[in-house]
Amino acid sequence: MHYLHVAAAHQAIGLIPHGVSVHMYWYLGRSSGFVAYWLLFASVAMGLAVSSRVFDGVLGRPWVFELHKFLSLFVLVIMVFHALIMIPDPYAKFTFKQMLVPLQAHYRSWAVSLGIVTLYGSIIISATFYLKGMLGQNMWRTIHYLTFGLFVTAMAHGLWAGTDTKVGNVQLSYFASALAVLFLTFFRILAARSVARKTPRAPAAAAPTA
Repeated sequence: MHYLHVAAAHQAIGLIPHGVSVHMYWYLGRSSGFVAYWLLFASVAMGLAVSSRVFDGVLGRPWVFELHKFLSLFVLVIMVFHALIMIPDPYAKFTFKQMLVPLQAHYRSWAVSLGIVTLYGSIIISATFYLKGMLGQNMWRTIHYLTFGLFVTAMAHGLWAGTDTKVGNVQLSYFASALAVLFLTFFRILAARSVARKTPRAPAAAAPTA
């Protein structure tokens, strides 16, 4: 009943337009969470495709890299929207602090914290695209390995904080995306080993004669 009164008050002051469901913010939060997760998956998959050269001969590597970069930035925008759109929801009653500081949320604190960690990690990853010259190739690549961890934390956030986790199609989507990333990771490892075997080794220097 309290929720209905709060929702009615929000409609009265214009936070929720008349004729629109009082669950609008909750629906937008849930849907944007799924969109952010799948964009993150696409970004991870595209990064693995670039590094394993799976699209070589089909798509130009610079084009694939730019798409990977765009996805990394776009997913960050959707993540921010996902977090902030929950604040005006009259039922969830989240605050800016709860959405931006780990372990502050009153609802499934650890699960929400994983989402916050994913957001901050994505900010770091996105920033490295513009700092690559300063960081160097090796450091840049090392930082980007963190994307695997972000994918795991994003999935854990969705599984533990999401209200749709028990829905069969949702569980199937998480399983399919995890399986795809695992497959692409193994493909990346095998591709790297194949390139290493094909790369000729430099001849050993001859021992100096007396």
